Amino acid sequence: MNSSDSLTTASHAGRIVYNSTAGAVTYTLPATNANSDSAVAGPGADLNNLSNVGATIEIFADITKTGNLVVQVANATDVMVGSALFIDDTSDNVVGFETASTSDTITLNGSTTGGVTYSKIVCTVLASGKWKVSVDSGCTGTPATPFSAAVS
Repeated sequence: MNSSDSLTTASHAGRIVYNSTAGAVTYTLPATNANSDSAVAGPGADLNNLSNVGATIEIFADITKTGNLVVQVANATDVMVGSALFIDDTSDNVVGFETASTSDTITLNGSTTGGVTYSKIVCTVLASGKWKVSVDSGCTGTPATPFSAAVS
């Protein structure tokens, strides 16, 4: 998928969102929904429950980005928890970054914040308001965190 889009659990969870263009693209994750089954649901899961806890979306780019690859949450209440691991293409050293408590956006810029050679971003709904994220990518220059709080 080489154009910006709002991702959905129904269309994108359990699948790889493949980005093969160097240009800028923004993917907006679906809002988290941790509704529990109703008291009258009976045995098993309530089929009317729209919970997306456990839904995983993987984004993969196999090209160095010349524009930003952005993955962001859907609203100001959802946040990301997790880490990014980069391999510096100059030194071959591995460097890591953790999310902050307010992180809600990942930006790979094709240089210091990743997006060099390849990028893999995996996002899983943990609970209401919380996405677990992991980023693996190459980087160049002085590595910097790809995480920010940009959604309002």
